[in-house]
Amino acid sequence: MIDITNKEIAKIIAEFADLLAIKGANDFKIRAYTNAARKIESLGDDITELAEEDKLEEINGIGSGIAESIKEILEFGIIEEMEAVKQELPAGVLEMTNIPGLGPKTAHKFYYELGIDNLKSLQQALENGDVRKLKGFGKKSEEKLLHSLNNYEQYVDKIILAQAVKTAREITAEIEEKIDSEYFNEIKMCGSARRAKEMTGDLDILIAADKPEKLSDLLIELDFVEEVIGAGKTKVSIRTRRGIQTDFRMVSSEEFPSALHYFTGSKAHNVRMRQLAKDRNLKLNEYGLIREDGSKLEINSEEDIFNELGLDYIIPELREDQGEIEAAQKGRLPKSIELEDIKGDLHLHSRYSDGAFTIKEMAEAAKKRGYQYIAVTDHSQSLSIAGGLSVERLEKQIAEIDQLNQEMSEFNILKGIEVDILKDGSLDYSDQILEKLDFVIASIHSHFDMPAAEMTERIIKAVKNPHVNLIGHPRGGMLGGRAPYEFDLDKVIEAAAESSTALEINSSPQRLDLNAKWARKVKKAGGLISINTDAHHYREYDDIELGVATARRGWLEKEDVINCLDYQKLIEFCCKDEAD
Repeated sequence: MIDITNKEIAKIIAEFADLLAIKGANDFKIRAYTNAARKIESLGDDITELAEEDKLEEINGIGSGIAESIKEILEFGIIEEMEAVKQELPAGVLEMTNIPGLGPKTAHKFYYELGIDNLKSLQQALENGDVRKLKGFGKKSEEKLLHSLNNYEQYVDKIILAQAVKTAREITAEIEEKIDSEYFNEIKMCGSARRAKEMTGDLDILIAADKPEKLSDLLIELDFVEEVIGAGKTKVSIRTRRGIQTDFRMVSSEEFPSALHYFTGSKAHNVRMRQLAKDRNLKLNEYGLIREDGSKLEINSEEDIFNELGLDYIIPELREDQGEIEAAQKGRLPKSIELEDIKGDLHLHSRYSDGAFTIKEMAEAAKKRGYQYIAVTDHSQSLSIAGGLSVERLEKQIAEIDQLNQEMSEFNILKGIEVDILKDGSLDYSDQILEKLDFVIASIHSHFDMPAAEMTERIIKAVKNPHVNLIGHPRGGMLGGRAPYEFDLDKVIEAAAESSTALEINSSPQRLDLNAKWARKVKKAGGLISINTDAHHYREYDDIELGVATARRGWLEKEDVINCLDYQKLIEFCCKDEAD
């Protein structure tokens, strides 16, 4: 069997469901595959092991046909029927379903009724008004789709930070495993991914190699290589099997620190650094700090470069020429938050809604990580698609958490909820229900297209509710997918600071919301942040590193983040309305 995760299998199954819908297949079959994909993604057990034990059909919603499809994926990486459907449809038709608001049934109409078979013909049809010929499509829906298409095209060739980091780690591991260490001394990811930008165009990897010619030959033979774009003595460009362009640069061990700084960037930061070197009659480039006579200063680390130019060390996440040079000159750089500063996760889901594990299992996994606490924040009743909790089920969960808190030592579970902010800004539960909870996240999961002024008023109303501790994923966007909804975030930040309501950096790889720019604005306004994973599986606790990297990029320190507080201090924050 091939090495593949539950999430990757679920993605293939969901794509097959989309293809079936585009083809106009039986609704029952489409629904079965769609539901199976959701089930597999949230499954706690490893589906590979279940297949080996012939237990696939014991999973609720997995019949014999879908079980056979899963076995095909595990053996061959594909579903034969799915590949046959792909051959019948232009590739651009399936790509249309990546555009938010354009589902497979709409793609079916566009292709079979208007002959739209790629993004270019879709754009032309939207701009020419052709889409309005279809029943149910008017000017407003046409404008929304055109906006979504333009947003999609802006990000289509980019990769999210999580994918860049994961790919870099996989590549590094394979190099270290399969290439003899005599050919290299050090490997580092650089570029915008090292600066923790939420999206990047390609991947840059720097290697200290004193025999670069031989290393170049060895690199292009490794398993992760799908296509060799170019291979020279000091640079190799390839496309991985996952379609990610990766550029390897080989430098000597002596040049490595300077090259690491140079290829990490950003361009604007490097320009400022070169000017500082010039002011000292030095030249700074990827080869080192060079005197006027051509000799090089001894540089053993990136820290040496900054120190030679009269600066405190600037972490990669801050290198954007956004005030970090001046702060480093004056000794005023932030004491950036570290991963170990996080004391717990305040946004996660259990089996009560759409999570994969019980509350106890999520708590035990968090305790193993060294956390002091978690908040269980399942969805509220209006989000039925995610198994939102009725008041009765919430009461049952509260009782279960009370019991678990008596059983568990040196660990605390906060009774929480991710309550929907309804269209008018009211919340999905009454105040009488919310006051029974320790921690309340208010989030938007519907009516994304409200006018900006109304959306702003809607969110601020939730911010000011005395029971709300945190606004979840405040901008509501999905990286490379759904654009953030339109509202005045500056006003929300101001209201949140005044109300002592924290705003979230949601560490989910597809979100990273708030991003660094807005997190820094929260800090400047005197507001507070919570960095959480929105975990639906305890493996997703690992995503916290993405949120912490985003916070570092946003100049945050541990004092700015509520889940860097120990348990007792956190409870004091949660009870702010009582203190008032």
